[in-house]
Amino acid sequence: MNHLLKFQDAHAPRLFFGREEDIRIAVLKDEVDLWNKRGYYITKLQTRIEELSLLLLNEEGTTGNENQ
Repeated sequence: MNHLLKFQDAHAPRLFFGREEDIRIAVLKDEVDLWNKRGYYITKLQTRIEELSLLLLNEEGTTGNENQ
């Protein structure tokens, strides 16, 4: 459950830095981890997180290259 901690500021623990989409996905991943620890297995949500992560990676690969 430390996906969100990657975006936490070391000097101000209440602040998180990064792209909003990445932070939202990190929160969802932490939620899935929490539910899994409680004995629930949420495949639909895990599949959606993977889809969103791939979509964001594809968008990153195309941004900035259009002008070349």
